Amino acid sequence: MDTTIDKKRIIIMVLFIICILLISQLFSKCESQKVQLANIDALNKGLTVYELKNGQLVTSVENLVYTKEQLKKSLIMKDKKVKELADKFSNIKSITKIVTNTKFDTIKLVYQDSVPCNFERIDSVLKEWYHIAYKSNQKGVTITELSIPDSVIVISGEKRKWFWGKRTSVTDITHSNPFVETEHIQHIEVKEPIKWYDSTILKIAIGFIGGILLIK
Repeated sequence: MDTTIDKKRIIIMVLFIICILLISQLFSKCESQKVQLANIDALNKGLTVYELKNGQLVTSVENLVYTKEQLKKSLIMKDKKVKELADKFSNIKSITKIVTNTKFDTIKLVYQDSVPCNFERIDSVLKEWYHIAYKSNQKGVTITELSIPDSVIVISGEKRKWFWGKRTSVTDITHSNPFVETEHIQHIEVKEPIKWYDSTILKIAIGFIGGILLIK
């Protein structure tokens, strides 16, 4: 048996594996750079608003894409409420933080019977979670301004009760405004079936066959 040929085959096989690893790392680095540039672009663009056919406004924003390590160091995780909620998940798929301010311009409450005296009072109440400005007279009360600030945190991912426990897909939502309640949540994840040509087993088999052909 010619050991020289066997050594050459082993060297070729090793070089083949190294080349595959280097190419894989190169593609991974390029993809990572593309994601970082896309994140920067998304941060610079900010919000866009468009209108549905019924006149309803829709606010849209480009998603940021982070690895688990990048997420831990991100600005959003410096929010104590976000971090506390995120720590309850074993695997996080997405985090959404929404800041809203519900506003009403004018609300009139007219008395059925006028108060038998003329008067007018203008005042306002400014609290952390609501702001009301109003005008009252013998005819009724007019709320000239009503605003309700709120911020919403939505996290989707997987939870499990212990390390080897069953994983459950969950979406958690919390409001900073204690007067706002969530009545219903329906979250749907779209999962595409893995194509036969994109399976891990097929890739391993192709690599194995390719290595054997190179040795021969």
